[in-house]
Amino acid sequence: MRSIDGDATTQARIRDAAITLFGQRGFAASTVRDIATAAGISPGLVIHHFGSKAGLRTACDTHVLESARAAAGSSNDPEQLRDVLTEYLSKPDEYSRELAYIRQSVVDDSAAGDEFFDAYVRLTGQILAEGLRSGTMRQVQDPLATATWMVTNSLGLLVLGRHVARSLGNDEFGIETINRIAGPAVELYTHPLYTDESFLQATRDVVSAAEPEG
Repeated sequence: MRSIDGDATTQARIRDAAITLFGQRGFAASTVRDIATAAGISPGLVIHHFGSKAGLRTACDTHVLESARAAAGSSNDPEQLRDVLTEYLSKPDEYSRELAYIRQSVVDDSAAGDEFFDAYVRLTGQILAEGLRSGTMRQVQDPLATATWMVTNSLGLLVLGRHVARSLGNDEFGIETINRIAGPAVELYTHPLYTDESFLQATRDVVSAAEPEG
């Protein structure tokens, strides 16, 4: 999820400066004046282009989500996934700004933060549906719950990145940590951890028995 660094328009400069500051400081602590200074323009131009800080945040959300949506096409094509991962692993610093922004969005207790998370759930649901159509994924019992779990698992990795890195003997959540966990993450999606369905059936039996009659 990388910004378009070559985009030299004023709006893009403001947007990219905001993504950087929002990711570093959080949304509440980043002022319009701070963003304008980082973009090399006046605060009035920020308001002129985006209306308000909330409007600027919406534009940042849209940009980051569109980048994620563009990369999502690789989820059902092994060769495309190979290309996306190769680019990411060869230029990790170019993605750090967006990853920090996503981390802040996930922990932000606001309507905007809720919508950001929900948008990722919708996108993941689309990936599951496309995977089913293409034959690369199997049918799941509850697509919405599965999509929500997958998003929680993925975004939780960003929130807990420091602990993940520390557990694996790294100083920070960077390329070494990603290299270490990428294989096991995909392995769990590819080869079930349990050798049969007995644990799944036990869970379904309990959940089914706990559901209120309606």
